[in-house]
Amino acid sequence: MPTDPDNHPYQLSEHEETGGLGWGGEIGGILLFALSIVFMVGGWQLGLGVPTRLGTGAFPFATGAVLAVLSLAICIAERKGDGLAEVPDWIGMVAITAALAVFAVSVERIGLVPGVFATVIVASMPDRSLSFRGKALLGIVLALLCWVVFIKLLNLPFKPFVGM
Repeated sequence: MPTDPDNHPYQLSEHEETGGLGWGGEIGGILLFALSIVFMVGGWQLGLGVPTRLGTGAFPFATGAVLAVLSLAICIAERKGDGLAEVPDWIGMVAITAALAVFAVSVERIGLVPGVFATVIVASMPDRSLSFRGKALLGIVLALLCWVVFIKLLNLPFKPFVGM
């Protein structure tokens, strides 16, 4: 606890405790809700199809609907919360952004399996509780699961490795 010049402890004001971010959760929830509307409108325009034969817009529409519900839950939880904003995990955010970039760049160049593996390694780098061996094992398992689900089961036109 900070002290004043006379070495007497004092309480932090509410503004000092929250760092001025009292509306951060609500603003984030509102921005996510706006993004969900964009997904839902885009999915609707692409065509939803029918339950037995989904159209190209069904997945973006469903994703937008789930995001809308979650963003409303965020706003409600923030209103009921204690008003203390958490400090963002900037290193984690950078790792996830870098992992998305690695995936976008690598899948076409080296294939789905090594691309997913590299993505998992980059995304898990800030996690100190998992050894590199554990990260590699996680990457292998997820890469093989993606190969089974997306290439074998869903028959999507991904190449598992370059040249295959």
